[in-house]
This record gives sequence, structure tokens and C-alpha cells, in this order.
Amino acid sequence: MFENNNRRLLLLFSSHIISGISSGVSMIAIPWYFTNTLNSNSMFSFLFGVVTFLGLFWGLYSGTIIDRYCRKNILEKLNFYTGSVIFIISSCIILFSFNNSLPILIGLVFSATCFYYIIYYPTLYAFSQEISEKKNYVKINSYIEIVGQSTTVAAGGLAAILLSGIDFGFIKIEPLAIEKILIIDSITYLIASYIISKIKFNSYIKRKNQESIYNRLKVGVNFLKERPLILIYGVCSHIIFAFILTELFTLLPLLIKNFFQKGAYVFAMTDVCYAIGALISGFFVHIWLRRFNKILLTIVLILLTSISILIMISNKFLFSLFFISIFLGVSNSGVRILRNSFLFDNVPNKKIGRVISIFVSINTVIRMILIFIFSIYFFSENENVIYGYILCSVLLLIFSIPIIYIYKKLKSNCII
Repeated sequence: MFENNNRRLLLLFSSHIISGISSGVSMIAIPWYFTNTLNSNSMFSFLFGVVTFLGLFWGLYSGTIIDRYCRKNILEKLNFYTGSVIFIISSCIILFSFNNSLPILIGLVFSATCFYYIIYYPTLYAFSQEISEKKNYVKINSYIEIVGQSTTVAAGGLAAILLSGIDFGFIKIEPLAIEKILIIDSITYLIASYIISKIKFNSYIKRKNQESIYNRLKVGVNFLKERPLILIYGVCSHIIFAFILTELFTLLPLLIKNFFQKGAYVFAMTDVCYAIGALISGFFVHIWLRRFNKILLTIVLILLTSISILIMISNKFLFSLFFISIFLGVSNSGVRILRNSFLFDNVPNKKIGRVISIFVSINTVIRMILIFIFSIYFFSENENVIYGYILCSVLLLIFSIPIIYIYKKLKSNCII
């Protein structure tokens, strides 16, 4: 059984690496395309806001899917269909030269990828919990983070090369058109789907297939209503993720272009630095837990994140940008490992998909509000992007307060 689980995890992580590198490049290339090539960051932010709003409903529904069907099959089909959609769109761009419609088609690819992420990661975590032993939950979440962020490092470096090109005498690579980046991306999804199909797994969880969507979702809602401490911690600890995702696609391109006055390579390198920080947390979070419990470490990381982004916008040194990006990777991934390990310990596997989807949906609402705020043209003017970071810093501080308030109750009532 142990060997079978190791093989399953190896295949699962292999598929995650292959699709993750290319999708990471695409998700760097697309916002930079709107910000730098089209000079339309506000348009992109509005698109991101609409996609986030639609993702709210998809996120709630996805939780019922995760707890109803075999997680392995969900991951396999999800990669196949997403890869097929992106392949068709990018092929049409290449074959028919839809220059006037290019922003719309690229926006569709971005939307498809966002919807993919909404169900992919909760399914990945639920499946990992299902094929792991309880004593290994922190270790498994750390492995997921290490594997995922290793792909982000590779994606950031590759994006810097593909978007800017390199010329080292005998090595010369021209910048690659965005549609070609997207078609490579689509192929890796299909490869990932094939790898997942090779995982031999029959779920031991008995699922009631005839239950309505409403009743299945209600189970997750009732679970959290009866356990308000888990609800408060899950919502408030998610705030770093809301900040990071919003910042990456709306604020960071503007910060690099208008505040630091740099190009695509710096945008890509901040992603590499972030991933390096996330790798650090993946390797060392279990060591930190010897001195701090999950809740206390969560509070510390949220507060330090609030302070660090103020430091980042207080100067124009690239060293500061890269160093803070590393720390943001540490804090976001560290809290994600802590939060998911906390949920693994306190939520039954047969309900975890619905519970996670509720947290994701609440987080989606927060992100949607921030995205629409940052789509206002004011933030695109001159160096006004720094006010967006100040707002996020205050928000992080506010969300840390409820966790601090219930800290003692969490210690006495939950597994931490």
C-alpha cells in the first residue's frame, strides 16, 4: 500500500510539473502582454474581475464535484479539456491571424486557465489527502508546495527568456510570440492528462451520487456553521493568497513598468524570486513548527507580509523588490501549507472538497472587490500603483486581528 501511494504521488507530481511550467509561463506572458504591448492594464484588470466573479459560482459548484466523483478522474479530464480548448484557440490565432480579435482570444485563454485553477488545486489537495496517511499531512502539503514552486522557478526563468529573448554570441533566442507560448502550454496539459490516466486508483470513499447539488453544498456549510473557529481561521488565513493573486495580475506589472521602470525580464524574475521563497517554506515549515504552532506561525507571517510590502514600495532598489518577493513566497506558501494541514487534520476527507470550495468562494469575493478597485485608471497613472499596495497592507493587518482574537480558543478546541 505504501509503495502504491508513493507511485501515485510520483505520477501526480510529474503531471503537476509538466503542466505547471507552461501554464506558469502563460500566466506571466498574458498580463504582461496587456500591460506592455497593449498598454491596457485597466482592461485586463476588468477582465480579471469579471472572470473572478464568474469563478465565484464555479468555485462553489466545483466543491460538490470534488466530493462526488473520483478525484483522479477529475484531474485527468480537467487537464484534457483545458488543454484542448487552449490548443484550439491558439491554433486559430496562428492559422487565421486574428489580429483584431487577438486580445479577446488571449483573454479567453486566461479565463480558461483561471477556471482550471479554481477546481484543479482543491482537487489536487483532496486527492493528496485521500491517498496519504494522517501523520504525513504536513509533509505531503510541503511536497506539493516544493513541486509546485519548483515549476514556478522554471516557468519564471523560461518566461524571461521567451518574452525578452537572449543573445549570448553563439546562443541567440528571439522573443516568442504569445500565441506560440500558448500552444506549447496546451500540449503540456494533454501530456499531464495522459500521466494522470496511468495512476491506478479506486476511491474507498462511498459517495451518494443521487444527492442534489444544493444538499451536497449544504453539508459543507453546516459543517462550518457548527465549527466557527475553523471558519474564521480558514477565511482570515486565506487573505495572503487573495493579496498575492490580485497583486500578481493587477499591481505588479504596473509597479515594474511605472514605479521601477523596468521590462518583462524583471517581471519574470520577481516570479522566480517568489517561487524561491515558496520553496524555502516547503523545505523548512516543518522545522518552524517545532517552535511555533500552525496558528501562531500563520499570524506572524500575515503581519510580516503587511510590513514587507510597505518596505518594498518605500524605495526603488531592485534588490528590495526581489528580496521582498522571496519573502512573499515564503509567507504565502507557508500559510498555505499550514492552512491545508490544519484543514486536513480537522475536516473529514469526504467533506473537504465542499469545505475548501466555500473558503475559495469567500476568498474569490475579496479578490473580486480588490480587482475591480485596482481596475480604476487612477492606479495606472504615474506611480499611483503604490496606493494599491498600501491598501493591501492595511487589509492584511485587519484580517490578522480575528485570528489573534480566537487564538486561545483554537488552541483548546482544534488540532493545531
